[in-house]
Parts: sequence; C-alpha cells; structure tokens
Amino acid sequence: MEPLSNFLANFLVLALCYAGLSSLCLAMDRHYADLHGRGAEPPAPLRRRLQWTGWLALVAGLAWAMHIAGGGYGLVYWVGSLTSCGLLLIWLLPYAPHQAMRLARIAGSAAVLAAVMLAALSVTPG
Repeated sequence: MEPLSNFLANFLVLALCYAGLSSLCLAMDRHYADLHGRGAEPPAPLRRRLQWTGWLALVAGLAWAMHIAGGGYGLVYWVGSLTSCGLLLIWLLPYAPHQAMRLARIAGSAAVLAAVMLAALSVTPG
C-alpha cells in the first residue's frame, strides 16, 4: 500500500470510531441534555437511530481494521482506536460538548470522503 492509502485507511478507522462513540454518547440522556438544554431527552425514534448508527460505525471500523491489519492485529488496532477516541470524548464532552459533536459530524463526513478516496485509489487502470 502506498503512503496515502495507509494514511486514509488508518484515518478511516479512527473517524469511524469517533463518530460511532459520539453517536452512542448522544443517545444517552445526560449528553443529549448537555447539548439541548436541561431536562431534554432524545425522542425514542431518534435514540434508536443514534444507537444503530453508533453501533454500525463501530462495526464498520472493526471490519476495516481487520481488513487492513488482519484478524489479530486488526482487533488490537481497533481497540486502541476506540481507546484513543474514547479518551478524546471523555476530555471534550464535559467542557465543550458542542465542539465534541461538531467534531463528530466532521469525522463522519471525513470517513465517507476517506472511503471514497480509498475506493478511487484502489481502482487500477488497465
């Protein structure tokens, strides 16, 4: 793999982990209320959608990590990515919840862009 592909592949795992954990955090009453005012709770359909989106992003990150690094190392790499993204969220959510969720939207969009770029780079003319 060339350096740009390596960077995009690693970035994709991190972005999916951050977006997934952020989505799961937003599905919780406490973090939802931090963003939308005291006592606010996410409606049940929104909560389910956030939970499904979060879990799907985490599973996609695991699948991609295992694809780029193999079974054993991919799992370890994914757990490390989860840890780093979790720590970032732990530090951001209490002090800057709006910025944490803005970063989650950016990470989700960047993950889609990285996936598209990886797909474009993997196509060999011939």
